[in-house]
Amino acid sequence: RPPRSSGLYARVSWCRQLERSRVRIQTIFDKAYDSHRDEMAALSQWRRNLKLIAEHNKRFLAGEISYTLHLNQFADWHPEEYFKKILKLFDTIPLLDPALDIHRSHYRHLANKAIPDRVDWSAKGFKPKLEEQWQCGACYAFAVAHAVQAQLYKKHGLWGELSPQQIVDCSAADGNEGCDGGSLRGAFRYAARSGLVSEQYYPYTGKKGHCKSSGLLARTKPKNWAMLPFGDEDAMEKALATIGPLAVGVNASPFTFQLYRSGVYDDPFCVPWALNHAMLLVGYTPDYWILLNWWGKKWGEDGYMRIRRGYNRCGVANMAAYVVL
Repeated sequence: RPPRSSGLYARVSWCRQLERSRVRIQTIFDKAYDSHRDEMAALSQWRRNLKLIAEHNKRFLAGEISYTLHLNQFADWHPEEYFKKILKLFDTIPLLDPALDIHRSHYRHLANKAIPDRVDWSAKGFKPKLEEQWQCGACYAFAVAHAVQAQLYKKHGLWGELSPQQIVDCSAADGNEGCDGGSLRGAFRYAARSGLVSEQYYPYTGKKGHCKSSGLLARTKPKNWAMLPFGDEDAMEKALATIGPLAVGVNASPFTFQLYRSGVYDDPFCVPWALNHAMLLVGYTPDYWILLNWWGKKWGEDGYMRIRRGYNRCGVANMAAYVVL
């Protein structure tokens, strides 16, 4: 056995750590690779992220930053792979949008209403099941289906998971491209025109299929949808407190977003442009926003994320919208 101070011992120790990592990838995250070359590339990326996470979390323990990272189901993905597989929101918000006028009209009677310091719709009973979009760029469909579901719950006390798969399969006429991406605008337009059926009757498959909604009659159909003013966190706070959960676009590009584990996310490199992912805003405190994601329970705080308020971090306030039932 080589002495602990030797370079050989360090290499043997690192090899053992990599082997443990390989076993963890394949068992905990149920990973399989097309070839040995792909597996080695994934292990190499896992190794790079392992070092980045260790350095980052050391800074967290020293009190220098406010959030932690961990090895999750994306830790063996190269950044290009991460972008290609799941960051597929179309960033398509013009300066003038008729949906903004709808918000101004709908929101006028709420403008002077007092709101609480903190709101958490999950604590009020709105707790959708934790979804996983898999390797399908369907974030736009999940965000809009859940935004409609939230209004159904808030206005009528009714509970039912609505179908993101219906939006994936059926909204091509509104500019969406199934698992290759789509926009919140296109998904909202489709939902307002066609209505959404229960996920029980139209379950999620993680791939685009033929539209099968025509024979399903029980639908939740919004009257319209509305867009909040661009970049306005105060308007977003008021709308979240008085109207309900909001579909939002974010810039999910940084590796810290990819590997987020817990705490208040506050990466200055998460700039407020190039929005490429959709989430559901469900709460706020004076210090942070609370968002629901579609990356399963192993990502973030059991599928949720907290993002620092006051800086429009990740562009969270640039593309916020809701439905009018």
